[in-house]
Amino acid sequence: MKMMLEGESSTTRTHMDNSQTPKHVDNSQTPKHAEAAATRKAGPIKKILRHLERRYCVNPIRQEVNQAYFRFGIFIICGIYCYSIQNTPYLREISLFALLATFFWVFMAWRRVGPDRLRQIGALAYDCLIIGLVMVGMGSSFMGLFAVLLWIGIGYGIRYQEPLYLKLGMVFTTVTFVVSGLVTSWTDWGVFLSLLVTLAVVPLMQLAPMTRIIKLLEQLDAANRELDEANKTKTRFISNVSHDLLTPVSSIIGYCGLQPPPIDGIRINAYQLTRQIRAILGKTASEDLTYEEHHEKFDPVDLLRQVATIVKPLAAVNGAQITINNAGSFGMFSGAVHALSICLINLVNNAAKHSGGDRIELRADYEGTMLSFVVADNGFGIPESQQQLVFQRFHRAGSSTGADGLGLGLSIVRDTIEVVGGQVTLNSTDEGSTFRLTAPAAMLQDTDSRPRAAVPLRTAFARAAAVLFVDDEFQSRSAWSAVLREAGYHVHAAGGGVEALAAIDAGNHYDVHVLDYRMPEMNGIELAVAIRARNPEAKIIALSADAADDRALVFEQPLSDGLLDAALGKPIHPEKLLASVEQACSSTLIAPLPTDAYAE
Repeated sequence: MKMMLEGESSTTRTHMDNSQTPKHVDNSQTPKHAEAAATRKAGPIKKILRHLERRYCVNPIRQEVNQAYFRFGIFIICGIYCYSIQNTPYLREISLFALLATFFWVFMAWRRVGPDRLRQIGALAYDCLIIGLVMVGMGSSFMGLFAVLLWIGIGYGIRYQEPLYLKLGMVFTTVTFVVSGLVTSWTDWGVFLSLLVTLAVVPLMQLAPMTRIIKLLEQLDAANRELDEANKTKTRFISNVSHDLLTPVSSIIGYCGLQPPPIDGIRINAYQLTRQIRAILGKTASEDLTYEEHHEKFDPVDLLRQVATIVKPLAAVNGAQITINNAGSFGMFSGAVHALSICLINLVNNAAKHSGGDRIELRADYEGTMLSFVVADNGFGIPESQQQLVFQRFHRAGSSTGADGLGLGLSIVRDTIEVVGGQVTLNSTDEGSTFRLTAPAAMLQDTDSRPRAAVPLRTAFARAAAVLFVDDEFQSRSAWSAVLREAGYHVHAAGGGVEALAAIDAGNHYDVHVLDYRMPEMNGIELAVAIRARNPEAKIIALSADAADDRALVFEQPLSDGLLDAALGKPIHPEKLLASVEQACSSTLIAPLPTDAYAE
């Protein structure tokens, strides 16, 4: 029933709110303490009722419990009225019956006996029956109970916010009034008919406004549910993102502490971090925080190597060694590589951090249309009673290493892999745990699908080419100028559009212009227009952090108009930048370089 659902929902929300109350919140403001404070201020009768409710009442529908209490009020009013008019054995018997029946309906409401709707309609019929019996016993003096009957007819509909109850209240009270009038010796039928019309019309007049109010309340409730779900989605998104970003960041920090720092490990972690950030930006830009995976080409064994490199510092700290049991690559595939990467990193990270073993083995297999990855450790294992619970959010089965954690890793694995049509299974005995990750993937037959080799750092054009690199961020400008110089280019680094144009106007010639988009005073597009006005044949490459598929969205129109020759999205991969610069140099004549034009 609707009211039952509302009551249960309200009870659930209250329970959740109480369980999630932060420690710094004033406990006096929580629902539990507010109710206790209200009880302390209540009178003795209400205190007794609240005490009995806490012990015996299981009904969350507060309207029904209150209606049972109001029934006592109706009984008292009717009793006082009846005994003040006429004190007969019939009325005394009816009063005793009403008292006992009222206690019965309080019990029914407290213990929630039977279906909710049937119990509530029965209570409505009982109220009308008692008033009808009293009216019959009073004879022609029963007109004073008309107000009570009208109150019952309207009150049920308003209390439960149900048009059905308003209609039933109108029918039951009207029938009660008619039967009582026919049985008793009623004389003034004009008054009787006017009261009867009032009894029928007043509830009907409330029907349309109540229906509108109920619809508004339902819309408000639906909006609240959507907001609650959106808030839960945002919370899951933030916790997942934080968890996924911390792993490569911590690995980079670990690698930087080594002497000399392993550049390959830092680069792999940086690329993983880049993919995570791009995925985050894509979700937030579309205001859709649900997971969505695009298929990409990848080598499963190479993916395992990257994962091992990312988690290696953490495994070393915990005394574990990661090994890959595949002798070599068994092909290129198209699949949800980003999802697989997230899942594998979390599985290996979990094994390194919590298993307590000294060996972690990784393996990739392919059968039919499914890729499978195995992550096995020789730790203490996971009890069978915990094996299903470990995939729940914030569940921690205990760590043999004493490492802390939020209990998010395995839940992220399960949720992520299920979205892309895969699954994760766990097999654990007294020693060691084996996680198997499966996901659909298509093997690529053409050899051209393999990743292209990195562009050589030195090219035939590099020794004679001059590059103007413009970026207002000093660290970015210094790093990428160094990459270009290492590749053999002569580089002039400028901190903004004004400085870059000043160098061009001074007579310096540049074969390639690499421009950042977001700069003060003059952005990349404005600078490109100014450069093109000075040299229509200039080669211009633009960079931007507003990227999708490595092509900046802000540069789509300039590229189609021919203002730009190429555009790259940040973070920049060295081989892509060098390939773009080399391609630009290959289509232009190399001019002699000024001897003193390229100092920073």
